[in-house]
Formats: sequence, C-alpha cells, structure tokens
Amino acid sequence: MVDPVELTLDIAGNASAFALPALLWALLYLVAWEHPAFAESVGLGRKAFWLLLPGGLLASLAILPFVPVGNDWVAVSFAGALFPIFVGLYALGRYAPPRGRSATAYLLFLGAMGAGLLLIVLPFSAAAVTAVGRAFGIGPANAATVLVLLGALVAMAALAVVTLRSSAPGAPILLYLGGLTAGVLVLTFAGTAAIVGVGITESFPYYLIPPLGVGFVAAALAPRVFPGREAFALPAAFLTGTFGVLLGADLLRQPPLYNGGPAALYTIGGAGVSDLVYLSGLMALAGAYLGHTLAGRGFDPVDPRVAEPTPTPIGRLGRAFREGVAGQLDLSLRDSSLATHEAAAQARRLLGATPAPDDRPWEGLPVPGWVVSDQANLDALARTGTSDPKEGFRAWLTARFLVVVGRDLGARRYAPLGPRVAAFAVDLALVTAVAAVPLTLLAVTSPDDLVGLLGSVSFNAAVYLLISLGFLYFVVGQAYYGTTVGKRLFRLAVRDRSLGRPGGLAALVRTAPNLPILTILVLGLAIGVAFSTKAGVSGGAVLGGFVLPGGVLSAIGVAGFVIGGIALLGAIGALTIALSPERQRVGDVWAGTWVIQAAPPPRPAPRPPGPGRSA
Repeated sequence: MVDPVELTLDIAGNASAFALPALLWALLYLVAWEHPAFAESVGLGRKAFWLLLPGGLLASLAILPFVPVGNDWVAVSFAGALFPIFVGLYALGRYAPPRGRSATAYLLFLGAMGAGLLLIVLPFSAAAVTAVGRAFGIGPANAATVLVLLGALVAMAALAVVTLRSSAPGAPILLYLGGLTAGVLVLTFAGTAAIVGVGITESFPYYLIPPLGVGFVAAALAPRVFPGREAFALPAAFLTGTFGVLLGADLLRQPPLYNGGPAALYTIGGAGVSDLVYLSGLMALAGAYLGHTLAGRGFDPVDPRVAEPTPTPIGRLGRAFREGVAGQLDLSLRDSSLATHEAAAQARRLLGATPAPDDRPWEGLPVPGWVVSDQANLDALARTGTSDPKEGFRAWLTARFLVVVGRDLGARRYAPLGPRVAAFAVDLALVTAVAAVPLTLLAVTSPDDLVGLLGSVSFNAAVYLLISLGFLYFVVGQAYYGTTVGKRLFRLAVRDRSLGRPGGLAALVRTAPNLPILTILVLGLAIGVAFSTKAGVSGGAVLGGFVLPGGVLSAIGVAGFVIGGIALLGAIGALTIALSPERQRVGDVWAGTWVIQAAPPPRPAPRPPGPGRSA
C-alpha cells in the first residue's frame, strides 16, 4: 500500500534536489551583482561567486586525499568542501573584526571540539554509548546523539569561560561563531546516518532546518555581536553552516564506515556542488540574507575602506551606453568620461608611466593630438551636461574611440599567445614529470595485475593527490610569486589590475578552469603507466626495427587520447585569449587578472620631423 505522506516527501525531496542548487546560486548572484560594494565588504563578492559556482562545477572530480585509515583513504573535495571553507575563512579573516585573529581562534576551537567529539563515535567508545543508552532507555543511535550534545555543551561552556574572562575584542565574536557551529553540528549529527556501502545519508526536509535556522539566528544576534555592522551575519552564517555540517556529518559520521568492508576512498564533501557541506553554507547564507532583509537593514558597505569593484574601462563604457538608452544622459556622460580616464590610467600602469594630472590623462603617452582635444571636449560636456540625445550619443562614440586608444597602448604589455602557450606547456611537462615518478614506483612495486592496480585504492589515491598537487602548484605560484616555472622562463607574470600579485582567492578562481586539463593529464598518465608495466607483451608490433610490447602500444594509445583532450581544451583557451581585447582567458576574466610581460617593452623613439614638418 502506498503511503501518501511518504510519497509526497519523496517527490518534494527529489524536486528540492534539482531546484535547491539553482535557487541558492541565484541568491549568491543577487548578493554579488545587485549589491556589489556590500558584497565585497563582507567577503562574498564576485570572485567568491565565480569560485563557488563555475569553479565548483569544474572541480567536481577534484579531491585531495590526506590520510590513510587502515586500508581506506580519507580525502576532501575541492568543490564540496575546500572551496566553501576557503571562502568562509577568507571573509572572516579579512573582513570581520578583529581581522585575522577571529579566524585563527575559531579554527583552534573547532579543532579542539572536533577532536573531543570524535572520541565519542570511535569504536572504543561503544561501551560509553551502550551505558548511556541503558541509562536513558534509548537506542545506540540516540545515545550517541545525547553524548555528542553533552560534548558540544561542555565545549561551549569551556569556550564561554575563556571568552568571558578575556578582554580581547574578538571574544564575543568567537562565542557567537562557536555557538552557531555547535548548534548546526548537533542537529546535523542527529539527522544523518552512516550506511556501509552507501555513505552518509540525510532525510528531507530535516536537512534544511539546521542551516536555514542558523542563518536566521545569526541575523537576529548580529546587532549584539556586530553593532553597526550587522551584515557580517551573512559570512558568519555561511561559515558556521559549512563547518557545522562538515563536523556533524562528515567528521563524526564517517569513522564507522572505515575498515567496514573492502578498501575505499572516503571523501568529505564528495558529492561536490550537490553535497550537504556545500549546500548548507549557501542555505545558511540564504537564511541570514532573509533575516537581514526582514529586519529592514540596508545594503550599504559595512566597511568604507572596501569600495565597489571598479568596472573595467570597457565595462564602464557599457554602463554609459545603458544609461544613455534609459535617458540618463548626464550619468552617461559622466561614465563615458570616467571610462576614458580609466583607459588612460590603465595604459600608464601597463607601460610603467608616471600618473598624470586629472585634467590631462594622456599627457606623456604616444597619442595623436586629436586624442587630447577630444578628451578635453568630452570632459567639458560631462561637466555641463546635455539634454540632446544625439549629442550624448556622439559623446559616447568619442569615449569609445578613446577607450580603444588606451586599450591598444596597453596591449603592448599583454603577453602574446605564443609565449603563454609555451609557458603552459612547460608547466604541464613539469607536472607530468613529477607525477610520473611516484605512479611508476607504485605500479612497479605493486603485486596486483592490471585490473587490480587500476582498482587499487592506494593507486587511485595517489592519482587524485597528484592532480590536487598540480592544481596547488599553479595556485601557490600565482598567489605568492605571481608566476610559475613556465611563465618565469618566458618572462611572464600574472597580475591583477593594479599590477599586484593576484592573491589567494583570485589565484583559485583563475586556476579553476585548469582542473579538467590536469585531471585528463594525470589520469591518462596513470592509465598509461599501468598499461606499460602490467599489460605484458602480447600483441607486439615492430616500429623502426624495435619490437614494442602490447602494453606500450596501449600506453601510446592512451597518450594519444590525453594529448587530444588537452589540445582541444587548450585550443578553447587559446581562442578566448585571441578573441579577448585584453588577451584574457576565462579564468582571467573571472579573477580580474592579466598575464603580462614581466617588464614594459621599450617605448618607440619619436619620429624625427621630416621635410615640411615642424618639430
């Protein structure tokens, strides 16, 4: 007999699984684009959007194995856990007061609480769980929940004692974050279960309650914790929702799965952008956003030092066009003038020229005289305004020509396509060489045959680890040094629009599109190594007087597919660079970065006046 309630919940749960990510992504887009200055001031701006959405989708197969447990391996997903954790800690550590120290103290508290609660669910704690169950007349699952609740209360009591005795400015924030995380942790643990061979399961609609609830609570308590800057409740909710589920589900529910059957690779956040860890942070953000809105709080930046992201000259020119179409001629003129000034300033930075006076932005740049006069006319019109649409459109056309002039001047500094491709090829060759050594050693020393090797948990863990290390090689090199080995050989550097190093968040965003290429490369290398060492010599062939064994032939075939896949993805990237006015590929556009030649090219000497010309 069909249970109508159960059937309704199943239908609603399936619909939620499809609709929920899209709704949460729409909210993230709304925050980042409708309130850009506000979003930047709380650490949830456009780079965070690009990392969590397209970056997460591209990183769906990327995991980082980090510890073996018996025959099993534990890993963490980039998309499902690492990217959300990084965004939350970035926002807290960089923006929420007191900067830096809040994130460090919060992580120390989580480490202590997580380690203590982990002791409750490990096998040697079974006697304590049984004793609690008998004392309260409840089953083992409920007894474990009671112990986790008691452990969380003890952790919060200890935190309260420490923070209340402390006069540090971040003490109330730490208590606030710790309490929110502990609440999500206990509720998540109570609503999830570990099933051997399946993983960690949760039921609909229960799993919606902890993150949405913590979002509302975070917004309600924000006036006491962040007086005058209540918007910090949004990143706080995102962070505590993420970590609460991470600890309550993945940390505390996975240990019973280990060594419970065949060797396996268990991944925290393993479902990627569909994982509860990933979705819970966004659901908590949604709850805090709704609570913030219902409380009538505005969307002004909470920190005046964090300004709205400055549009590119081309972007501001597009804004001016839209304002002109809407009849806002004075705004259109203002943005047209600003776009030309920014184009000149951008060209000066790229060429290493000194700043110019505000009223003479092209001074010292190799431009024809009409550029200077057109700029002066445009600035004068922007100051006086106009009510004539035709005059406004002519001004916009003038601004477009001036922006193109500035872009073409700076283009001499952008890295050409050829050196960029060569530098990337060098970096891929380096990643391949480094990855080939451990994969070959594992294959040669493994007693398994080809099928056993390819199915080996340790071999697969090594493959995923090497993909992750290749990814981190690009991220760390660009974030801390602004370059990689390949780019350094060709005197190229990755820079943001101020010509500084891009930083961690921008480097992650910029490198995310490389993950499919790195995945194809290392997976193909692993399969090639396995075939070369384990496939035997059957089906040999003669090539250039040498007899090639069948395993090597198979490896060559795999290499062909790998090179073809990388070439196809690389061609798409090269096409975007060639078509981009600033030679940016997709990752550069997301991260707001350029790849430039490390030193400005020498400026051409002015042409001497010819016959009939005045000097």
